[in-house]
Amino acid sequence: MSNPPQGLVLTVFRGGCAVVFEDRVIELRLVGRHAHHEIALAVGDEVSFDPERGIVLELRPRRTRLARLRPLAGRRARLKREEQVIAANMDLLGIVASVIRPPFRPGLVDRFALAARAGGLEAILIVNKIDLLEGSPLPEEVTGCAAALPVFPVSAHTGDGLAALREHLRGARTVLGGHSGVGKSSLLNALEPELRIETGALSMAGRGSHTTARAVLFRLPGDALVVDTPGIRELETGALEPELVIGIYPEIERAAHACRFRDCRHDREPGCGVLDAIEQGSIPASRYASYRRLVGEVEREARTTARRGT
Repeated sequence: MSNPPQGLVLTVFRGGCAVVFEDRVIELRLVGRHAHHEIALAVGDEVSFDPERGIVLELRPRRTRLARLRPLAGRRARLKREEQVIAANMDLLGIVASVIRPPFRPGLVDRFALAARAGGLEAILIVNKIDLLEGSPLPEEVTGCAAALPVFPVSAHTGDGLAALREHLRGARTVLGGHSGVGKSSLLNALEPELRIETGALSMAGRGSHTTARAVLFRLPGDALVVDTPGIRELETGALEPELVIGIYPEIERAAHACRFRDCRHDREPGCGVLDAIEQGSIPASRYASYRRLVGEVEREARTTARRGT
């Protein structure tokens, strides 16, 4: 018996999904144990399927994932949460932010960068709406992020910076994430004015509840695949090792090598290389404040998770 075909999940709806296979879009159903939530699909997943019965057989192992926590429904909603995979098997996480309307949120950018690191993705920062600056330089809280990840200032409205971003996305699978109103959809339309959703004529209307909150996969020029996701106001990643946090602040990680104590928390300890670097001006105070805030949040989440036993 030959191996069953495998498809790439384009979108997920209640009771099934749509996959692309040999340039065709096929709708598949979840049946049996899969229908009872033993399998939770995400855009970008690779699944084997039975083309005759039109059903999903197995979810293939994920190479990478972008995930968040969400509350469980029911009486125990305050006690337990479950992981929701937003997109799977992506190479890049494009953190889309804006400088104005809505204002830049460094805390959410750091949260996305941490989620990317935990899930095995490379993070980049796409700063949209730079035309609203009217020639003024990028704020320090934006330029400070360049020490940690590539920054692409762009304007979906004027087209500024899109050529460099388009080249970086070439040949890669990218999931876009960011706060509501930062212009992810406008950015996609600007990158490809004749953008066609890869599901072709597949209608999203009338599908009921979508487990991935209507995340959809698009194809861009240069063999680039991009997942567009709804705006996210908060991104909880659950219990992670606090040591992961310093990895998204490479300038702080480098300065920490000069600390007198190996277990230095870079707070008030004597001989702290990080505090010395801040005093000397080589690390912006805004970056250090973001680091301390994220460390505190991750530690609190770890304690909360331990109490819940999840």
